[in-house]
Amino acid sequence: MVPMEILLLLFIFALFALPTLIMSRSHRKRVEEAKQLQSSIEPGDKIISVSGFHGTVVAGNEETVDLEIAPGVVVTMERVGVYKRVEEPATPIVDEEVEQ
Repeated sequence: MVPMEILLLLFIFALFALPTLIMSRSHRKRVEEAKQLQSSIEPGDKIISVSGFHGTVVAGNEETVDLEIAPGVVVTMERVGVYKRVEEPATPIVDEEVEQ
């Protein structure tokens, strides 16, 4: 009877431990990607901050970036506050035919 109890305890442990390990691995991957993005931000990049501000990076150092959020309005924020880089949208294809 004792081996069956041990097997049941191991099964319950595995039931909770495996999802936790899988989630922590994917979380570490997301954190590493965020750190890489934050360290690669350069002046001229268009970004979105974690608070939702859209702007253009005008200057920065190892810990902070200066973000222009409106013409002539520059704010300083921590690099860890960068959520994502905004990619320039592709230029739309204009149909050459014009109905007359």
